[in-house]
Amino acid sequence: MIALAETGGVRTPLEPEIEPLCARYNAECVKLEDLMADLEADLAAVKDRHLRTLKRQAALVAAGEAELHQAVAASPQMFVKPRTTILHGTKIGYLNSVGSVTYADEARVVQLIGKHFPDRLEELVKTERTPRKDALRTLTGPELARLGCRIEGAGDLIVVKRVAGDVEKLINKLIEKLVTAMVAG
Repeated sequence: MIALAETGGVRTPLEPEIEPLCARYNAECVKLEDLMADLEADLAAVKDRHLRTLKRQAALVAAGEAELHQAVAASPQMFVKPRTTILHGTKIGYLNSVGSVTYADEARVVQLIGKHFPDRLEELVKTERTPRKDALRTLTGPELARLGCRIEGAGDLIVVKRVAGDVEKLINKLIEKLVTAMVAG
């Protein structure tokens, strides 16, 4: 069956060689979706088979870490010099941490810096000025050129995309890489 394509409001028959390519492409996509479904079913079965054991082991590891933490905390005299040691592939001891600055209300902190340290405002508060790409898009080509900007990827693009259901993102990326390699090479 020859499909009709819209071209400027007029429907014209597609070239006879394009329709079989679309049919073959669709069939290959359906096969890929079936393989992905099989893979997901197998992965779910493997996950179900191992999940209980993995959770149990993760709980044992967490308990062991807590026990080690308590043992180190109870014996700080053992970690004076050196402050850390490695036993059975596990580093234990004390590290000096500089900590991190935290705050609940960023705007309030900026306001208070302005009030209490107005002479150090530029040092303590970061002010970012970045171009707004959506606004720049409204400029003409010559205007963009004066600013050292350009529009990349504009113009006609070839579209080959399935309409009924997208294949997993991972598979789409794989296909995209393969197609790019085939087209370039």
